[in-house]
Amino acid sequence: MIKNKKQYASIIKEVEVLKNNIRDTEEVLKKDDNASLKLQLSTFKKGLRKLSKEIEEFERLTSGELSALEFNSAKDDMNKAIISFRIASQLTQKELAEKMYIQEQQIQRYEQFDYLTAGFERILQLLEVLDVQMTLKKDFKENRESFIIDKNIWEISSEIIRRGQLMEIGQ
Repeated sequence: MIKNKKQYASIIKEVEVLKNNIRDTEEVLKKDDNASLKLQLSTFKKGLRKLSKEIEEFERLTSGELSALEFNSAKDDMNKAIISFRIASQLTQKELAEKMYIQEQQIQRYEQFDYLTAGFERILQLLEVLDVQMTLKKDFKENRESFIIDKNIWEISSEIIRRGQLMEIGQ
């Protein structure tokens, strides 16, 4: 995930390098059908797709055209959501730090680890500063079915282990 304009500029340069590598590799492959070059080309293209998605997401967040931003904890990475909220709020790391009365370096450290090192109270403070409304929801019927499936998987795995057809982790 691109977290600031400096990273964005760096990624744009990386994309240009990848595009050049793809073009050059395709030219060589026209003359020589090399399996390792085909593999390398595939790697370049995969990297280009990944970086292009990151650029697209950053540009969407920084466009100023979003009316709302929503994340679902069942599908989305909530830690990265916090960074997305900051970016979409048009706040730099420095501006966010000032609003929270902490050092910019602390925000940089939090974001380096996707806020996994931030305590619960700090996360709540952060969400308040970013004016993020949070809704907590629990679907009891869905969880019961999930538990049954998990239990069945555990029973099946235990049976396979008992028969010696699957090694347990750590053996």
